[in-house]
Amino acid sequence: MIVRQYGNFETERYGNWRIAKIEHALAQALPRLSRDDAVAVISSALNKGLINETGLAKVERLLHGRRDAGPVLGWLSLATSKDESPAETDARLSCIDNGIPPDRVQVVFHKDGRFIARCDFGWHLHDGRWLVVEIDGVGPHSTSEALVNDAPRQNRLLATGKVVMLRFKPADNDQPGGIGAAVAARLEELGGWTPSPTDAEDPVTL
Repeated sequence: MIVRQYGNFETERYGNWRIAKIEHALAQALPRLSRDDAVAVISSALNKGLINETGLAKVERLLHGRRDAGPVLGWLSLATSKDESPAETDARLSCIDNGIPPDRVQVVFHKDGRFIARCDFGWHLHDGRWLVVEIDGVGPHSTSEALVNDAPRQNRLLATGKVVMLRFKPADNDQPGGIGAAVAARLEELGGWTPSPTDAEDPVTL
């Protein structure tokens, strides 16, 4: 293990310890991580509210001039507060690498003014339907309550006739091409897809 001593960084008290503030800790750690791990760490910090967009901008400023930080500066834009687990981050990055970035992350579906489901990723197809992807076995999907609710939720969603669903385990991303390759192949089977990414929070009405 390599231990490095950094100076001139802001600290805060944690119990009986003084630790680096989150922005400084990230600036120190990120250059030592792979792209996927770095983006997962940033996304997790955003999702948990440990940093906000202002904090992320500060991390970027702190990274400038730091050894091995060049690639990291290009990865910051890949992070999102909507990833709810590292497995979701890995799947999303695999989709980006395969040229199919999701149109929506944590996309919510309504029908007749009522909530039906929320899915991890969504792609709006040419025929008006949606291809959605769920990453199972982590985070919200791993609780006993989720195991009871996921099947009825999926049935309600598919019963609309306007949604095609794929489900993956985190380990599926270890296959050649990862989850993104499988999603790209399914998009092709469904007649193709034109990117229309959005940060919109409004529910999709089916």
